[in-house]
Amino acid sequence: MSTRNTLFSVAAICGGICTTAAIASDHRDAPYTQLNPMSDIGDSFIFRGAQTGGLTMSFTLNPLSGSGAPGTLGSDEIKLDPKLIYMFKLDTDDDAIADIVYKVRVHDIDGEAQRQRLELRRATGDDARSNRWDGEDVGEGFTTALNHTLEVTTGTNGELLFVGPRRDPFFFDFTTVQAPAALAIKQALAGGDHLPAAPTSIGAFGVSDMTLITLEVPELADQKLNYWVVVADEDGHAVDRMGRAGVQGIFFVDPPVGYNPNRYLPVDRSYETVGAFNDAYNATSPAEGIAKFGDQFKFSFERLEVEDAQLDDIVDFYSRDMILWNPSEPAGYPNGRSFAEDAIYWTIADVNPFFYADPTSFLPRSSDQDLNLDKFPYAAPSFNQAWKPGVPVRPVAPIYMD
Repeated sequence: MSTRNTLFSVAAICGGICTTAAIASDHRDAPYTQLNPMSDIGDSFIFRGAQTGGLTMSFTLNPLSGSGAPGTLGSDEIKLDPKLIYMFKLDTDDDAIADIVYKVRVHDIDGEAQRQRLELRRATGDDARSNRWDGEDVGEGFTTALNHTLEVTTGTNGELLFVGPRRDPFFFDFTTVQAPAALAIKQALAGGDHLPAAPTSIGAFGVSDMTLITLEVPELADQKLNYWVVVADEDGHAVDRMGRAGVQGIFFVDPPVGYNPNRYLPVDRSYETVGAFNDAYNATSPAEGIAKFGDQFKFSFERLEVEDAQLDDIVDFYSRDMILWNPSEPAGYPNGRSFAEDAIYWTIADVNPFFYADPTSFLPRSSDQDLNLDKFPYAAPSFNQAWKPGVPVRPVAPIYMD
C-alpha cells in the first residue's frame, strides 16, 4: 500500500498523541486494561518463523513490567490470568470474521510463583467465532519462568508455543524522523511519561519487559489471511483486541490538558469518555468496525485534515484493524509485522507526507534489540535475564530452542 497524501495539522496531531492515558502503541489503551495488566495487549506480530518455516504469531501483555513504574510487577512475577482466554484470530476469506483460532489458557501451580500449566486449542467454524473456551485440544505444557528452563509446548500439528517474560519488542525511533506526529510522540514519551528520549528501543518505553505469547504453526505459512489477537473473560466477552500497531494509542486518546474536549470525545455520545469508547471497541470484532466505529474513525481523520477524496478509503483500511499476511508479497508491515520492524514509523509515513527520515541512519527501519530471529521464540531476553560468568557470556538457562 503506497503512502497516502494526507495532510496533518500540527496542533491537532500533537494534541491527539500527547497523553499518558494511551501510549503510542496499544499499551494501557483502555480503563479495563489499565486495571488488569494481564489482559492488556501491548503489540501483536505475525511473520514467517525460521524455526519451522511456519507462520509465527505473537502478542505481549503486562506492559512496562520490570521498569519499576507504579502499578507494574517485576519481570519474575508477571504471568497470565487463569480466568482469561488468549486468542490468535485468523480470517482466511477476507470477511473480517475468524475462520481459524488458536486459544491459550493457563492454570496456576501450587508453590510456583510464575510458572503455569497451559493448554492450547484450535477452533474452526462456530468455535472460531466464539470467544469461549471451545475447539479441539492440540497441546498442553508449561509457561517459562524467568531464569528457569525454557518451556516450549509442541502441538499435535507441529505447533510451537511459548509463554514467558521477554523484553518488550515494541520499537519506535522518533529522533531520526521529523514530522508533527513524531514530535508529538517524542513529547509524550520523553516529557509526559518521563522516559528516555534516545534513538534506541530503550528510548521508547525505557527498561521494560512484558509477558510474551508466541505461536508458530507450520501449515499456515503459505496461506493468505488477516490476523488479530483477542483476550476474553470466562464468559467469552472480549476485554482487549489488537491488529494493527497503535490504532487506539494514536487515534482514540483522552483530551490533553488545556485542549477542547469536544475535539476528542467520542462522536457517539452514549460513550461519556474516550476510555468508555475504547472499552467498547475492545469488546467487538473487526467485522463490526465500520458499522459501530466508522463515524469515530472518520471524525479522527477529519480532525487530522485527511482530504475528502481519500477519507472513505483510509477509514475502511484502519477500521478493520487487522494485519494482512500475504505470502506472495514481500513481507514487511503492513504485510505482517516482525519483532524488528518499526510499525509506528510506517503509520507516520502512511498518513503524513511531511516527514523526513535521516537516510544515513539505520533507524528507525529496524530495531536495535538483541533479537535472535533464527531461533524460536525469537524475542530478546528479559532485561533481568541472569547470565553465567565467562566468555562467551551465556544465560543461566536456555532462552532459545536449539
